[in-house]
Amino acid sequence: MPPKLLSPPNAYRATAAERCAWWLACLFLAVFLSCLRLTTTQPFRLTTFEQLVNFQAIEPFQHRVLLPAMAAGIQQFAPIGETLLFGLLEVIAWMLLIGLAYRALVVFEIGRSEPVRRLLAFTVLVPMLLHLVAPDLQMAGAFSADHDLLDVGGWTPRPIFYYVYDLPAAMFTLALVLLMAQLAAQPTARRYAAYLAVFAVATVNRETTVFLLPAFLLVMWPVVGARRCLGLLALQGMVFLAIQLPLTELFADNVNPNARLAHTPYEYHLGYNLEALANPLYTITYLARFSAALYIPLLLWRRFLDRRLAGLLIGFALPLAAVALVVGRIVEQRIFIEIVPLIWLGALQVIAARTSGLGGDKAAEPGPQRDL
Repeated sequence: MPPKLLSPPNAYRATAAERCAWWLACLFLAVFLSCLRLTTTQPFRLTTFEQLVNFQAIEPFQHRVLLPAMAAGIQQFAPIGETLLFGLLEVIAWMLLIGLAYRALVVFEIGRSEPVRRLLAFTVLVPMLLHLVAPDLQMAGAFSADHDLLDVGGWTPRPIFYYVYDLPAAMFTLALVLLMAQLAAQPTARRYAAYLAVFAVATVNRETTVFLLPAFLLVMWPVVGARRCLGLLALQGMVFLAIQLPLTELFADNVNPNARLAHTPYEYHLGYNLEALANPLYTITYLARFSAALYIPLLLWRRFLDRRLAGLLIGFALPLAAVALVVGRIVEQRIFIEIVPLIWLGALQVIAARTSGLGGDKAAEPGPQRDL
């Protein structure tokens, strides 16, 4: 059965004061996290805030142009510095992420009441914090022996880079996950149009939306059938190309001096990543940090996983993680940021299903075909 999106008549309803207090808490947390990130990380020297706003950063970073274009547009009317502008935009993104996390808990029926869901929504910040703010642990030597005493080696915290599109990418991914889940429950033309509109904006922010195409196929094929699903998929592909090809051409002269992957502006880091993971202690700390280890309940209780979330994890998260290992530096844990909210949501969903005694047969199934 599709998830019940309407509350029963006797359901708890938050008062205006309670909702206001919750959003105020969201604002305070968003300001704190934005300040924390701005002071503990720094932009890469070839993608500084000033370079981004002036469209001079290297590829492929510059054609992830949504926030730089917004900041540049605001500067035409208000004398605000780049750091403050991006900081304010990040505050908005944090608040939207928390709001979407709450909505996800409603859609997937996680939490027994509205206050519980509003509290649980804040937990999405924990894995996000570990990927966007927490420094990498550099281990020049895991252990050392001095005067026959075993001690720790050269351990130092290494700040990670700040990229303006990371947090919005996670926020857009969660929004698209919700829209796709609702589309699978009730596949109407209006819901697909909403999904396509958000998909287009998210694609301007970062090209990793292309990994949602196989996930869309896995989720929607059983709902609308092969022919219609392929047609909808082709439309998304055309939107993606219509956005990304002009952006790639527009910034083709912003050459990345570190590009090593064939004739693309992307870098190649697979060997470097494997070397980093060759340190067993580093691997242990990385596995603990990755999505705050929320992948563990997903693996343990995968038979309780909602079919739509399973399709998204298989079709989106796994391919994105595999490509990120090749083109991204694993010491920058932010390279996996799009899949973090999805793992968080999947973990909470299987925990809720497992603890309530629901099995895989109770997982949400797609609703009847409609007018799409």
